[in-house]
Formats: sequence, C-alpha cells, structure tokens
Amino acid sequence: MKKFIVILSLLLISCQKDYIDETTIPSFFDKDNQELSTNQSIDFILPNDGIYFLLFVDLQGDLIARERFTGIEGLNTRTIYVGLLEQDEIYLMLYNGNDNKLQEVKLKLN
Repeated sequence: MKKFIVILSLLLISCQKDYIDETTIPSFFDKDNQELSTNQSIDFILPNDGIYFLLFVDLQGDLIARERFTGIEGLNTRTIYVGLLEQDEIYLMLYNGNDNKLQEVKLKLN
C-alpha cells in the first residue's frame, strides 16, 4: 500500500505543467539607438488598450510625420516606411492618447 501511495504521489508531481516566464519580450524601444531599413516591422509593448501615436521628429525637434493607431495591451507590431525621408538620423517617439511620451529611440536610417 505504501508503494502505491509513493508511486501515485510521484506520478502527480511529475505531471505538473512547467512554468515558463514569458515576460521578457524584446521591445524596439529597449535601446537608445537603432538602425532602421525601409519597410521594417518593429515590435513594442503597450501598457493598455487605447489610442497611441508614433511620431517621427528630426534632430532639431521638428515633426516629420505622425501616425495614430489603436493599440492593444501587450505586444504590438507596426511597419515603418522610411524610404522617402531625406534625414540620416531621426527620433521615433511613442505617445499615448493623453499626449504623454512613453518611449523614444534615435534611429539611424539606411
């Protein structure tokens, strides 16, 4: 009877689901500087569902372009088109719907 209980307990312990930590998703905004090619997809994490803005700003602080999108909480993917830009370096900034800057990265365009 003791052998049966030991075998049953070992079987139950060995059948538990493994814990996998999925919170370490890399974000495009993790680094201060990034290189970007035309038509490149970027991944980033948003804290909540809602309206967000991606802004392209030149080094002097002038707005080049702005994209409004509806983001979802967690991982989001956007495709960036920079083929027509004349600048070699610009800033990509992420703002929420309340005009609060969430993240920023300096881009070197190829």
